[in-house]
Amino acid sequence: MMKIVNRLMVFVVGLTLSHLALAQAPYPNKPIKLVVAYAPGGGTDIIARVVGRELAKAWNTSVVVENRAGAGSNIGTQAVARAEPDGYTILVTSTPFAINPTLYKNAGYNPSKDFVPVINGGHSPTILVVHPSVPANNLQELIALAKVRPLSYASAGIGTVPFLTGEYLLKKKAGIDIVHIPYGGAGPAVSAVVAGHVPVGILAYATPGLENWISTGKLKAIVVTSAKRVASLPTVATASESGFPGYVDVTWIGFMAPADTPKDITTKLNQEMGRILQLPAVKDQLVKIGFEWQPNTTAEFSSFIQEEITRWAEIVKMTGAHAE
Repeated sequence: MMKIVNRLMVFVVGLTLSHLALAQAPYPNKPIKLVVAYAPGGGTDIIARVVGRELAKAWNTSVVVENRAGAGSNIGTQAVARAEPDGYTILVTSTPFAINPTLYKNAGYNPSKDFVPVINGGHSPTILVVHPSVPANNLQELIALAKVRPLSYASAGIGTVPFLTGEYLLKKKAGIDIVHIPYGGAGPAVSAVVAGHVPVGILAYATPGLENWISTGKLKAIVVTSAKRVASLPTVATASESGFPGYVDVTWIGFMAPADTPKDITTKLNQEMGRILQLPAVKDQLVKIGFEWQPNTTAEFSSFIQEEITRWAEIVKMTGAHAE
């Protein structure tokens, strides 16, 4: 009988030790999933795949990118909010993460309570462009034109930063009556302006192919909303230089973990992703798609997110914008 008891105790102790060893195994010890809240091909997806590739090499583990687009990024965001907070499911999203809780009646998540910010993966300004036939070469000339001639602008859709730029900067701050024409993405919106179907386009500077349309004269760049001029468009003034001091808005890419993810894990992710984003080859890739990156800690990104939530909530309410 004692032999059976002893064997049983040895088995139980061994099982307990194996569970403790598993629980204390260093992170990561299994595949990591990056859930992109948008369709493949855009800036969010590209940055997720670049970081994921380098992360897999650095940590010798599998990093899977899963696109879960829909409802203005709400679907993918909701999925990660419900995920296990163990560092193995990370959301890769963009500025609408901070906008949607005010823009939608029910976005399905609370950006402050359901997530822990990991790192800001890059930012890109909004750019306002016009068809070459439009007799305006800067923002003030466009504003003057809009006061004597009906104008409309194309955007990638309601809820995007460029849409809110149009509603807030042009309609509210500049005081012009310009009609919004939403498209199902930046690509169709650019095409509409290039073809002359819509005179004005307000788009993310990182929109694929946009720089080429500008450099070939198919579009005229009027203004950018960055804090300083874009290096590749040195003659295009910022909104701040164009009569709206201090006005800046950007589309940023963010990596978020579910709430209650251990701090040591989010810190480790921040540090490794920060190292990756500083690699010359990665920085070159970001620049090519219109993004810049600055080092930031989890605490700094968390403060930035709170500022964005407050800022965009005020703009959404001020403009009366809403989405179903």
